[in-house]
Amino acid sequence: MKLYWPAQFDANEWFLLLSLLAVGGFSLWLPRRFPLIITALLYAMGPVMAMNADFLLGVPPIDVYNINDSGRYEVFDLLFYLVYAPFSYVFVYFYNRWRVRGLVVSLYVLGFSALGVGYEQIANWCHVFQYKNWNLGYSFAIYVFVQTLYLALAWGIRQIYEHTKREDAPEWP
Repeated sequence: MKLYWPAQFDANEWFLLLSLLAVGGFSLWLPRRFPLIITALLYAMGPVMAMNADFLLGVPPIDVYNINDSGRYEVFDLLFYLVYAPFSYVFVYFYNRWRVRGLVVSLYVLGFSALGVGYEQIANWCHVFQYKNWNLGYSFAIYVFVQTLYLALAWGIRQIYEHTKREDAPEWP
């Protein structure tokens, strides 16, 4: 796959660089909370889930938006996906730190989904997105779904990790 350079370096590229520095720096500044392998998985899952959602929604036949300057895959599209790594880590970090449980999980997901929509609106002002048949209401629904799935995956990873730490745990094939 060929990656293209942006036609010009403008607001969307600056926004992505500053986002990556700000959120990435914040996530690295947080005290260590998880084992290294769990941290690596949490950082990896965000970009993977974002890419899957965008490749489903942002290409034909659905094709409801473009990212950055064109419909072509640019170098800064890759940076865009990397921004999801620290966001997803921070999402699970505070879920774990604040010990969110019960019905509060729904409020937590709704709150972070609202933050996601707010971030997306700022990104939209900086021309990171070119919407075709899309609006932020759809984004909110996608964020709720993806963040719920993300918490379920993080919970599953934790269960597997805890299971493998037990002395009586069988060896994995």
